[in-house]
Amino acid sequence: MDQSVTPELTALLTTLRDAGGIRVLVETGAGRGDLSLAAGDIFDTVITFESDKTLYDAAHERLSGRKGLLPLTGDTRELLPELMPRLAAPAAFWLGSHLAMRQGGDTPLLAEITAITAVPMDHVICIAGADILMSDRHRPAGWPTPAEILSLLGQGAARKVELRDTTLIAVPGTNTKLWGALFSE
Repeated sequence: MDQSVTPELTALLTTLRDAGGIRVLVETGAGRGDLSLAAGDIFDTVITFESDKTLYDAAHERLSGRKGLLPLTGDTRELLPELMPRLAAPAAFWLGSHLAMRQGGDTPLLAEITAITAVPMDHVICIAGADILMSDRHRPAGWPTPAEILSLLGQGAARKVELRDTTLIAVPGTNTKLWGALFSE
């Protein structure tokens, strides 16, 4: 599901690159490719997944020909575990595929977090729409609880976790420069 690419979101992505030293963004839930297109101007490489074939076709058409943008289609529960060993350096993960499932259903979010935290690398994990996930009142049926999400984010590399606006951001404890840049207030 596409998310509005606001100046605040662009600033967050730029901070991930500059303060975090991140050069690769992996996005789940590409929608029509709005975030991927903006991220392509910030990161060296953007790998984006979309499971809905119609949305993928639109994103692929829109993103084709742009250097460093790789749109893929399929289920992230299968594709992320295949991608993880191929990443040579820490990446930022923008998890948004669960937003397309607001009406309930089987969200891949926990499987995505599990795939990322299963490798011994200091990846940054950003979960879009986390304000809904972290609320017992507004979280759709079938979505994971805050305790389940936080427990999985604590696997692998130790991460500090904070909600910033509507995004839950998990930063490796070793990346104090990025943490300070994101949460200096």
